[in-house]
Amino acid sequence: MDEQAMTDSTAEIVATVIAHRKSVRRFADKPVPPEILDALVTAGIQAPSGSNSQNQRFLVVTEADEIERIGKLRFVWPYRGTERNKIEQRYPAGIVGLAKAIIVVFADAQENDRRGNGEYYLWERLEVQNSAASIENILVLATAMGLASCWVSAGEAMNHTRLLSGSTWRKVLRDYEIPPTYKIQGIVLLGYPLDVDALGFAKGEKRHGATVWQSTERKPLQHYLIGRHTVGSSIESTGGLIKWRLRTLSAMLQLLLRGVSVLDRAIHRIEMASRPTRHEEER
Repeated sequence: MDEQAMTDSTAEIVATVIAHRKSVRRFADKPVPPEILDALVTAGIQAPSGSNSQNQRFLVVTEADEIERIGKLRFVWPYRGTERNKIEQRYPAGIVGLAKAIIVVFADAQENDRRGNGEYYLWERLEVQNSAASIENILVLATAMGLASCWVSAGEAMNHTRLLSGSTWRKVLRDYEIPPTYKIQGIVLLGYPLDVDALGFAKGEKRHGATVWQSTERKPLQHYLIGRHTVGSSIESTGGLIKWRLRTLSAMLQLLLRGVSVLDRAIHRIEMASRPTRHEEER
């Protein structure tokens, strides 16, 4: 296999894995090996970070009782059309408690202060983005490894709200001695799938609460594109491309008309300058 073919093959594999990543909240009764968890955290570390701050931090929890304790804090089922009491009886620790391993992702707020990057309120947004990039890396590699996974939202803004049953993240994680500058950004649930598709990837859920979806289904590419896009052959719907071409043609015509107008005025000035004055005509 030549280098180009190998590159194309790798790209195809990566694209397939990304397309088959799904949110799965129920897992087989099988532990996730430590070496796989190490590989997933390594993937998270490889994610980009603003100003190369590398301030993503990871807490790996595999003990069932600890996962259940954390899950009970984060039990939220706000969906309409569901009966919370029945669900709480069936899943007392919520969806987090169903995982066989979890990776809690933090951002170290002190890193930006240490580097003297400036106003923290600007860099705080980057902490969220840095952590999100790490989480996506973890999800993609987990999918490639045959695991099922789910990204569960978490953040400091949830403290003292119904989303955390009125408690705080720091209280439930107090046994882990989380540094005060670490801010929680998300939780990744992990485990082996109960069911897989024809390619061996975890099957997605048709329903979560009252929400119905198939997580691999997406709208046509054109639905997500904004503004100009030059690769017309790859767009399933050409309506946006046609509109862009018409706008481009209109702009070119306007530019051409302005050029003609400028040229016309220049010719007029030349003609006026070349005409003899009345005094010259009388001579």
